[in-house]
Amino acid sequence: MANDLHLMLTCYIRAQVLLCLLSFLFYSGVLLLLQFPHVMALGILGGLLEFVPVAGWISTLAVIVGVGVVHHSHWIWMAVLLGIWRVVQDYFILPRIMGSRLKIHPLAAIFAVLVGAEIGGIVGVYFAIPLVASMRVIWRVCAEEPSGQIHIPHGDIPADASSSLAETAAT
Repeated sequence: MANDLHLMLTCYIRAQVLLCLLSFLFYSGVLLLLQFPHVMALGILGGLLEFVPVAGWISTLAVIVGVGVVHHSHWIWMAVLLGIWRVVQDYFILPRIMGSRLKIHPLAAIFAVLVGAEIGGIVGVYFAIPLVASMRVIWRVCAEEPSGQIHIPHGDIPADASSSLAETAAT
């Protein structure tokens, strides 16, 4: 079970890195399109802050819009595009990437984030998907081995071993 949980958490981290890379590409592309200054720095900042749930993208929005206001760039369009990106990522990209990597249904990922936010706030959002995926791994392992023992069919036991098993059970 520990190995399955380790593999699941590895897949979770890889999915998070993929989401950060997608955000970096989006931020950089839109910043280039709208001719913002400091495109690479803002794109990297936005990509890295994707690891921080809720507060990360809000911080990115504040910094990018702030730079746009100071440099008289198209900050209103940027704010609108960042809002659209957030909706697309939260309701379409994230559930599909997390669902496919962690083998949970996309609606379960959305539901987990909503429940995690309600119960635990920002910390709940961050731990919601790994917790649901961990519960799935534990459920699967327990369903395969309900008594915690390995089941050996009678046909797989050698003939000389069955007498020693009977003696062991008798004592």
